[in-house]
Amino acid sequence: MHEGIFGSSRMKSIRKAAEVLRLLADPPHEMSVADVARALRVTASNASRILAELRDAELLYQDPATRRYRPGPLAMRLAAGFQQTTAILDCIQETMPQLVGRTRHTAWAGVLDGADVVALRTQHGGYPVRFDIELGRRLPAHAAAMGKALLALLPDDEIRMRLRGKLQPTTPRTIVTMPALLAEIASIRTRGYAISDQELFLGIKSIAIAFGAQSGQGAVALSLSFPMIAVDSQAERSLVTALLETGRGVDIRIGDARGRTLPETDPIRATK
Repeated sequence: MHEGIFGSSRMKSIRKAAEVLRLLADPPHEMSVADVARALRVTASNASRILAELRDAELLYQDPATRRYRPGPLAMRLAAGFQQTTAILDCIQETMPQLVGRTRHTAWAGVLDGADVVALRTQHGGYPVRFDIELGRRLPAHAAAMGKALLALLPDDEIRMRLRGKLQPTTPRTIVTMPALLAEIASIRTRGYAISDQELFLGIKSIAIAFGAQSGQGAVALSLSFPMIAVDSQAERSLVTALLETGRGVDIRIGDARGRTLPETDPIRATK
């Protein structure tokens, strides 16, 4: 039988490790080697090996005095990131109907994953022309407005590391060089929102803002997408205003005091 990317024994080890983490997710959040061996119905030596691997990966911490195991620093960071992302996503999802009702265009929410942005939430608008992508789809961060808004939270060195050799075009308008992308990222940081001007799909423009820590941890983006034929420069300015005003409301709810400046001029248009 084909085992996929992992062999059968490796998959069993991963499942056992996941079972250990589930056990420690419940009070008292602490177990000994013997406790784990009994719970998993494995030998003490196997339980010790699994626990040691999780400890070395910082998913578990072993108390030097009691020799018992509890959630480690990486597990705590994962939990904190999950809670922050979920809280922001919930706030964004609650604001989406009002934003879409105001603009008539489709709203999206997504998170950064490596060199991609993943679409997690959507609210379709009432405009008769729209485009659609399935939730969970990965999109190249350098071409998507949500991706660029999230990349703008990161230092340039991390952007280079994430996107090294990955600036592939999805349309003739996609940014394909790192210097050009970093120049665009600098503009996003200044104006407070990102633009994808037919860089992901021809005929479609998107604007996006990001929420979350300046480190990018737990950050979520909110975007509006609209067909170019439907929006002139004045209408686009009103869309940017609506998006930023929605962002202000989310900022208040999540305790983000960065502030968002509403545009005084028409949104910057790509000149490529």
